[in-house]
Amino acid sequence: MLVPAPIEGFQIETLDGEIVLLHPARNLIIHSNQTGALIWHLCDGIRTVDEITELLSAAYPDARDEIQADVPAVIQTLISRGALRSK
Repeated sequence: MLVPAPIEGFQIETLDGEIVLLHPARNLIIHSNQTGALIWHLCDGIRTVDEITELLSAAYPDARDEIQADVPAVIQTLISRGALRSK
């Protein structure tokens, strides 16, 4: 069961109208969109990927199929880019 948690030092910023995850100390910028930013905020080290998927599916029932595909993919991308870790 994957429980994603944020890597300390990352913050969400809007630069030139674009949402990014920024880690100033590592000079790292990860471009995102609103969906990715929302998912990153929900990764608190307590919720599982399934719980995050269900929360978003309940909030946006018309997008359930997209959410079920997007949440795990976004989380895996953020883990591979160093913005999240798996607990």
